[in-house]
Amino acid sequence: MSAQEQWRLEAINVTDCVEWHVAAGFTEHGVHPGFALIENDSRIFHFAPRYLLVINQQGTTPAAAATAEAITVDVTGKWCGYRLHGSRARDVLAAGTHANLVLKGRACSSLSVVDCPVVLVRAAGADEVWVPAIYAESLCHSLNKMELCCD
Repeated sequence: MSAQEQWRLEAINVTDCVEWHVAAGFTEHGVHPGFALIENDSRIFHFAPRYLLVINQQGTTPAAAATAEAITVDVTGKWCGYRLHGSRARDVLAAGTHANLVLKGRACSSLSVVDCPVVLVRAAGADEVWVPAIYAESLCHSLNKMELCCD
């Protein structure tokens, strides 16, 4: 079995992306660190203290932010997302972290993979890796060196 059959990255289409910043945080709104919600193409991640990353919501305010006094920043183009597929998909993360431990009790977590900051998200069918666009080429290049293909 080739490495390409064992692990593969598939790019996720991003049409819009907004970061929500709340000084008091989102805990009082029922959203805790490590929260992730994936519904069809839409995604919401609590990826850092007081920050939500909202992807493909097409201008819709997420329920978690509806009552919060938030600052929103359109960051469309800042983030790239990939689905990790294959029987050895999590092996690619082994160089930087143990994915099962990082995601224990969480749906998402910020970490570094081969010197690239990423948000790892537990998703049905395939984990997702979100990386700032400025690091996407470097991440894919490093993963290709480990015989991981980027589509």
